[in-house]
Amino acid sequence: MVTGWPIYLDASWSPPLFGWLKINFDGSVHPNNQSGLGCTIRNHNDELIVAKGVSIHSWSVNMTEIRSALCALTAAKDLMSDTLGLILEGDSAFACSTLNRVLSGVYDGDVEAKLARLMKDYPRLSISAISRRANSAADFVANKACVSDFVWERGMPLDHTFAFILSQDFHLL
Repeated sequence: MVTGWPIYLDASWSPPLFGWLKINFDGSVHPNNQSGLGCTIRNHNDELIVAKGVSIHSWSVNMTEIRSALCALTAAKDLMSDTLGLILEGDSAFACSTLNRVLSGVYDGDVEAKLARLMKDYPRLSISAISRRANSAADFVANKACVSDFVWERGMPLDHTFAFILSQDFHLL
């Protein structure tokens, strides 16, 4: 057994514990280096709090995934006053392993240093790798962000495909 790599826990999305928020993140890199960072933040009732997509230029899948986690943690910063903790999930084993290393205090480079400073704001932070299927909403957001930046907040009208994904991914078996 290889140690140090995250274990893929769920085949479908599951809500966090009461009072916690779950953040799913994903990155998408297209052949023209047009890339997207995507995250969804949901509560224990499976309610979407925020979905955010940011368009960037990148050729590195691993760096795009890590930058997506940074974007996700930044998006959650204003939501922490009523939150017991955060669960951060992504479908990249490399990114989740890197994030856990940064959380333990070992980091290298500007992006990882920014992550380390931001993680100090979250005293209860759990990071885990999940299956691509369980991360379908964040994947949709990341792909849509390859075209342009956007934010969907609670109560705003959602893209119909995204709304369908949200309605289905908690019920997948």
